[in-house]
Amino acid sequence: MMSYTGYVGTYTSEKSEGIYAFKYENRKITDVHLFTKVRNPKYLAWMNDYIVAVCDFEEGSGVAVFDLSGNEIDHIVFEAFTSCYVGVKDNLIFTAHFHSGDVTLLRFENNHLELVKRTHIKEKAGCHQVIPYKDQYLVPCLFIDLIKILDKDFTAVDEISFEVGAGPRHAVFSDDEKYLYVVGELSNLLYVVDMHAKKVLNTVELLENGLSHVKDTAAIRKKADYLYVSTRTLDVITVLHVSGKDVERIQVTSCAGKHPRDFVIVDDDIIVANRFSDSLSVLPIEHAYIQNAVSTVTIPEGVSIIMRSNENE
Repeated sequence: MMSYTGYVGTYTSEKSEGIYAFKYENRKITDVHLFTKVRNPKYLAWMNDYIVAVCDFEEGSGVAVFDLSGNEIDHIVFEAFTSCYVGVKDNLIFTAHFHSGDVTLLRFENNHLELVKRTHIKEKAGCHQVIPYKDQYLVPCLFIDLIKILDKDFTAVDEISFEVGAGPRHAVFSDDEKYLYVVGELSNLLYVVDMHAKKVLNTVELLENGLSHVKDTAAIRKKADYLYVSTRTLDVITVLHVSGKDVERIQVTSCAGKHPRDFVIVDDDIIVANRFSDSLSVLPIEHAYIQNAVSTVTIPEGVSIIMRSNENE
């Protein structure tokens, strides 16, 4: 079995002190420790061998870049409160700000961060992610039921609309990028968007027994022909089989904790950060179905996970 190192971004409201690291091998999490002390590193992303995080500083909020020893390479402040998402493409970094309705494009060059452009979508738009797509960017806007499409200069040029109360939050592409699978945080539905027509083709209920609009559906990940989606209010993960525009829900099961904000799929396991139970749990996947947790450790207020294999270290 390959070994991995994982990093967990947190809310530092009560118990957490920053970004935590852990070792992962053979379905076991070990060596949990504080990787670097920083306020509210709510979302993390990789940029080669650097970790990029949204976080707070004395003078305001923004983005920081850390090396694998936990040293800060640079940080930049450009807003009053922390963004909820950070993503990377080449040497570009993009963030989404849930409350102010802004998305920000940054560049990291010669160990220095610079602000390229800040685009205001709409006050309280609920911007929740920035997804590179060809030479554009897609921004799910939870409170205005739209995915805004930005060009390479970060200017809004188009949009994909959803029904009122959908709350598009996060999304992943089909392998050929013909379809976008979008989770509705507020509707608890999965939407299949035809990227050529920029229209919703299909919707599937994420929860059982006709439950919808209980809110709080959060993370989505894809592995082969399956989608995995967490819903925090109910502490569950849903498994769906996908084939292009066709999607079928096959399982809804416990996340082995409370408030599954984020999770990653590593080999044949899901590692889930359960924020309100201050825990990280390992759930094996067998024939696409999630099994009971085999390992759980304490990590305070975890809301974002990134992983890397240790083979190149």
